[in-house]
Amino acid sequence: AKGGIGQVWLARDDTLGREVALKELRPDRSHDDMVWSRFFEEARITGQLEHPGIVPIYELSKDPDGRQPFYTMRFVRGRTLGEAIEDYHAK
Repeated sequence: AKGGIGQVWLARDDTLGREVALKELRPDRSHDDMVWSRFFEEARITGQLEHPGIVPIYELSKDPDGRQPFYTMRFVRGRTLGEAIEDYHAK
């Protein structure tokens, strides 16, 4: 999926043997320092929250070259937010 500043991929954590969601900056936004700051702030704030409705953050890092920040979080199976919104309005 793709959003305003980031894109999310299904990834595999081979160390722990699990699927995770990996969010990174979109390549067209990765050269903007303000976007980097927003991205890290989003990950730090979300990582501090504990609630059943909030997906936990596992890791915040950069790629080996240090050019692309990313964070990983629990991969949640099920319908997308868009599908949930459609279902809600259909009722």
